Amino acid sequence: MTGSSARALAAAVIFALASAPIQLGLPPAAFGGGSPSGRISIDATLDRDQVAPDEVVNLTVLVRGEGLALPTVSLPVLPGVAVERAGDTQNFSIVNGRVERTSTTVYRLIPHRIGLVQIPPLRISAGGERASTSPLTLTVTRSAASKATRTPAAPPAGGARAGRPSGGSPELFVKATVDRPRVFWNQQLILRLTLYSRVDLLGDVDWKPPSTSGFWTEGLGPSRQGRATVSGVEYATLEIPTALFPTRTGTLTVGSARIRCRVARVIQPPDPWSMLAQPDVVAQDVALTTDPLTIVVDPLPRGAPSGFQGAVGDFHLALRVDGMTAGAGEPIPARATIRGTGNVSTIRDPEIRARGASRQYVAGSSTRIDRNGDRLVGEREIDVAFVADQPGILEILPVKFVWFDPEANRYRAQSSERVKVTVLPGTAAEPGPGRVQPGGPAIAAPRTTQGPFGTLTLDPPAGSAVLLTLSALAYGAAVATGRARGRRLRDPRRVRLRSIQRILERDLSRAQALASRNQPAAAVVLAEQALRAGVGLRYDAEVAGLARTERIRTLKSRGAADAEIRALESLFDSLGAIAYAPPETRGTDAKQAIREVKETLERFYRELLP
Repeated sequence: MTGSSARALAAAVIFALASAPIQLGLPPAAFGGGSPSGRISIDATLDRDQVAPDEVVNLTVLVRGEGLALPTVSLPVLPGVAVERAGDTQNFSIVNGRVERTSTTVYRLIPHRIGLVQIPPLRISAGGERASTSPLTLTVTRSAASKATRTPAAPPAGGARAGRPSGGSPELFVKATVDRPRVFWNQQLILRLTLYSRVDLLGDVDWKPPSTSGFWTEGLGPSRQGRATVSGVEYATLEIPTALFPTRTGTLTVGSARIRCRVARVIQPPDPWSMLAQPDVVAQDVALTTDPLTIVVDPLPRGAPSGFQGAVGDFHLALRVDGMTAGAGEPIPARATIRGTGNVSTIRDPEIRARGASRQYVAGSSTRIDRNGDRLVGEREIDVAFVADQPGILEILPVKFVWFDPEANRYRAQSSERVKVTVLPGTAAEPGPGRVQPGGPAIAAPRTTQGPFGTLTLDPPAGSAVLLTLSALAYGAAVATGRARGRRLRDPRRVRLRSIQRILERDLSRAQALASRNQPAAAVVLAEQALRAGVGLRYDAEVAGLARTERIRTLKSRGAADAEIRALESLFDSLGAIAYAPPETRGTDAKQAIREVKETLERFYRELLP
């Protein structure tokens, strides 16, 4: 074939393509129309024509115009359907000197009722030209949900999905999981909210955490990125872990978490022959919801040892004393540290006592928490200083800490060793005769001759025998008083009285301080633990960690009246609900509840008085 004949054949082919009408295949749910002159047109497309209730379907509206300002499109109200505008883009192309503009708008339709959704024709007009789409029909049926459930590559249980390409795997879904569905009271469990994505995310993800009524919650640091494979498909993941500690027994529910994010959708240009047409990227808002989770919380086993105050986890106690010798009147610091895995923020400080100390005071306490790992770990420290005014031995008694180990299903106790500190007399050198004492006047040397008022003798002065007798009587009285005080200290009722007094002075004061610093959740948890300990001391029974029915049965067996039990249970319920009350009322409710706990413990103290 010669060059001229080839050019003639090519010209014939181009002429045939230009003169023949071109028919483009549209999906079943795509209908459009143009003006008689063809200068403007509008197309409406549904990405699917069958959907389940509350699922998302995308409606794409494409408007074309030649050399004209593009008209806007208004979507009518659709009964029973929530409509959200996901985004829009505009583009233009130049073909043979003619300018064509296009506008693409994406709407998110969320039908709430089963049935048929009729989308009426969408109409536009510009410069005397008019165009409209054909009506669309969307079928809302539960069978669409069942078909989606049977898809082999569906996300695991506990998640919601959005967008499913032709391959069958969801492009985006969220899942909520816990590391164990059954725990003991106050045992740590980890809640993980994970977003799986195969599309590009635009901007930040808006996380709305689930409701966790009945749990103490502690965040485990910022969100963590990674990659995971689900049903053979690789996803980018974004995870938020949270440590939960149940504050009551029974069946508890972790509510649904809600996530809103924005994804990038690529829309191909309407004119594939245009060299200037580029794919459009439309931002689409997506809302996802996780399924609620059920957690079974068991009470702690019976037979808690003496000294147990509600700590659950894996802990270690250490006692440190600065120096084994000290001068009389000098402070002797001692520090008790509890380290481990668990709810360190609610651990009550162990009691540090010493024999031979003239006085003692709390030098400070602190809590440090590490949130960077897979579980919540930390340490609690308390510093106590002892002072001995007389030389001798100051003995720091063993410090005891009791906790429940949920992995071993048993109570554990640890005690420190006794520490003996030698108290030395003052170390300052006595000034000699005639020497100048630093910072004071000169001390004169003894006289060698008789002074103007006579001489001093070694004989006891007059009245010293009477003074010695009175001193001996006072010493005997002090010994008798000390023995009587020792008997009182060993009295079980007085031991319970002192314990309630310590709870009022230490735990309730700390709860009031937290409430005043706008930390009502932590304050009411401490108040609840103080109330449990106080009830146990009042009725001489261990009630910490018991379920409601077991606690009521125990209190009745110890002689508590029905009215008293009802009042206590009402107070327990109030404390458990305050942490999840609205923020504007939470602080006031916490302060009022702590006052009620204080009044109750003060009444217990008065009832135990002999």
